[in-house]
Amino acid sequence: MTAPAELRGHGGGRGGIEQGELFEPPPFSPVYPNPSSLEGRALSMLLAPLEIEHSDFEHATGSWRLGAYIETLRDKGWPIETLYISCPAPGRADRIIASYRMPAWVLREVGATHG
Repeated sequence: MTAPAELRGHGGGRGGIEQGELFEPPPFSPVYPNPSSLEGRALSMLLAPLEIEHSDFEHATGSWRLGAYIETLRDKGWPIETLYISCPAPGRADRIIASYRMPAWVLREVGATHG
């Protein structure tokens, strides 16, 4: 079955116009957390720029909740990248850990306004 003539060749399909091409993306405007909160400290480490893992955050703050703060920051508009690293341990040869970092374009964007 073919599409009606008025729909063929317009929008959405291969060779058509994609929605992303019609509009500019919204401006980058993430929400900054309270800098003295653990969420704020995680953001500060990421903007330092550091690539951080759970053990780094726990050592620096005493908190083992880095993953929760990363998700909260993402919900506030921060596009934090996750890298999965093989980190074998005794009895866990297949152990994988997460490491987090801020994309370079974000560091450039906020560099002039951050700390």
